[in-house]
Amino acid sequence: MKIIIYLFLIPLCLILAGCTIIALEIYSNIFERHDGQGPYNSWVADYPRDEIRFYSGENRLQGFIYGNENDKGLVVISPGIYSYADEYDRIIRYLVDKDWRVFSYNNTGVDGSEGYSMRGLSQGVIDLYAALNYIRNSDALKSLSVMLVGYSMGGYAVCAVLNYPNNVSAVVSFAGFNCTQEVTESQAVAEAGGVYYIISPQILAIENQLFGDTAKLTAVDGINKSNIPVMIIQCSDDEIVTNDVSIYAQRDNITNPHLEIVYLEGDDAFGHYFKYYPKEELYERVYNFLENSR
Repeated sequence: MKIIIYLFLIPLCLILAGCTIIALEIYSNIFERHDGQGPYNSWVADYPRDEIRFYSGENRLQGFIYGNENDKGLVVISPGIYSYADEYDRIIRYLVDKDWRVFSYNNTGVDGSEGYSMRGLSQGVIDLYAALNYIRNSDALKSLSVMLVGYSMGGYAVCAVLNYPNNVSAVVSFAGFNCTQEVTESQAVAEAGGVYYIISPQILAIENQLFGDTAKLTAVDGINKSNIPVMIIQCSDDEIVTNDVSIYAQRDNITNPHLEIVYLEGDDAFGHYFKYYPKEELYERVYNFLENSR
């Protein structure tokens, strides 16, 4: 009887070990370290900025403050995955020209920030909360009204971070998703195909090990808990954060009365990459929303 049990358990253990190794490899490939932007993006090179450093866990992150003489308020930009701090030059330039101060940063494992990898989508929430802690402890920034603007992973982070105590006055989420699991699944399927469905328990275990309860945060819970003005912007033709996983898809579950939804269709739709969005009317709408939320 024992021999039969061993003959069953040994192959099972080998299969589980193999699935775990494959899952770790796929997960590390998705969230590997991302370098290459360089010290200064030429798109905003003529806009003076101060470089700052702040800790997110054990890693020191690289951040930049634009418009240091501006006192209308502080807009914190939470970047998307694989994105750099100054890729959002259009919104940075627009807001600085409108007398706002702007704080952008590189997430863990990106360019000038420390970290052997980007770790995962939930890291966006952790890094943003670290940035808010830096603001709370900064004599130069703590007196300013704080607004959050996020893109994709950052669009999720700016809403999910509202589950924690914060000093945020308003949020704008571009192409944000509601929870990390669905998006991690789509990325893993793109990386591994149908193999993902065999190793999905291991992928989930990796996220839980890395992030604990943070991996369970949803954008909608943060929006409802905060009761502050929140603008959700989504394109009908977004092929990365598709409508079924977007915050927009959960709009009927949002009870926050201060919600504003911008759903772009037809000629106004621009896919996923709002950082390249060409129409200034959208930035003007964001600006007016932030102005009215001060």
